[in-house]
Amino acid sequence: MIFKTTVVGELAVNCFIMACEETQKGIVIDPGDNIDGILSIVKENNIELTEIVATHGHFDHIGRVTTLKEKTGAPFTIHQADMFMVEGLVEIASFLSIDTAPAPEVDRFIDEGDTITFGNETLNILHVPGHAPGNVAFTWPGHAIVGDSVFAGSIGRTDLEGADPQVLMDSIRSKILTLPDDTILYPGHGPETTVAKEKQTNPFLASGFNTQ
Repeated sequence: MIFKTTVVGELAVNCFIMACEETQKGIVIDPGDNIDGILSIVKENNIELTEIVATHGHFDHIGRVTTLKEKTGAPFTIHQADMFMVEGLVEIASFLSIDTAPAPEVDRFIDEGDTITFGNETLNILHVPGHAPGNVAFTWPGHAIVGDSVFAGSIGRTDLEGADPQVLMDSIRSKILTLPDDTILYPGHGPETTVAKEKQTNPFLASGFNTQ
């Protein structure tokens, strides 16, 4: 699998570009900004973009979806619970003096049990709400893109509209930390980590999981 990461926007979002090596069909996850940089990676790797996907609907993750749709014709996919964020994109971002593209049209809704397929590659979907009602994780053997649910040494904010701290903790413990210990976690911000490391060292999660 082709797997590239680029950090975009003022809030340093991890945007992921993934593609099937056999067919060159691929996806972009969380194009919050810097569409020229994203398209450069797509072009360099000869990727045919078949879908634009969001881990959740916060403006820093979907801010330039409309621009990418216009440039590539690829459809946009998100969990339906975050539609209020999609519809309020410009207003929410403007409140923080951040410029975005217009709110994108959603072409497909996804939920737990669905899949994202590009060429011969498939990502499975987990619904991990709490930071955002529609936060999802995309998993494949040994790997998981987890949005803003859990970070290296931290967890997602729960002081935003639609967030819930207890729901987030339940999501992380039942969906993320039950993945194999050696699973690499790719969060929406910051460095990658592993399930085992977060069980053992994350101050928000370590209680009851520390095996040392």
